[in-house]
Amino acid sequence: MNFKLEAAVSKEIEIRTKLDMMLCLPFSLARLEKSLGTVKWPGQPTRVNFPSGMGLSDQERGDLTAQLQEIQKIMTGANLDPAECLKARLSLLGKLMMGYPATGGTTEQASEARLSFYHEAVSDIAPWALDAAIKRWVRGDVGKGNIDFAPSPGALRRLCEEELEPFKAQAWKLNRLLSAVPIEQAMDPTPVPEPEKPTLRLMR
Repeated sequence: MNFKLEAAVSKEIEIRTKLDMMLCLPFSLARLEKSLGTVKWPGQPTRVNFPSGMGLSDQERGDLTAQLQEIQKIMTGANLDPAECLKARLSLLGKLMMGYPATGGTTEQASEARLSFYHEAVSDIAPWALDAAIKRWVRGDVGKGNIDFAPSPGALRRLCEEELEPFKAQAWKLNRLLSAVPIEQAMDPTPVPEPEKPTLRLMR
């Protein structure tokens, strides 16, 4: 294995390890999230509540907030320099187009237009998710689609979004924990202002 290949493999393992860590919660917090209840009063938003006598410490709240923010950055590529992120996306898309060239040949203008369509479809997708989606297509690890040809821009985006689903689900759990209130507050029908909380900016 040459140096460049070793470096690439090492980097991919590092990225995958970091991604897997973002999907983990300490056992106590994972159990607490599963035990959350809800209370609905007429005309008010549903309140998520902790079991009696339970809640988050300031340290746990800070750690969960930081994890939620990191997940959002990882999902969008905001943890990378914008120029590096753009370069990585274009490099991955360029390889896809070279591996699956347009049938019947194409002009330079057509190739540029094709690349721009693909980039528009995944312009807010993190490079790691785009890379994973392309690899799934190459392996044929997809539910439907003719893998003898390149996926359409829309199909490629859907594959990317499938890669992001576990992170969206984790962000939902973190938001539930951070928005939860003591059961005594949840059971009080008096309207309360909505608490400020970090939220995940969902992609289109």
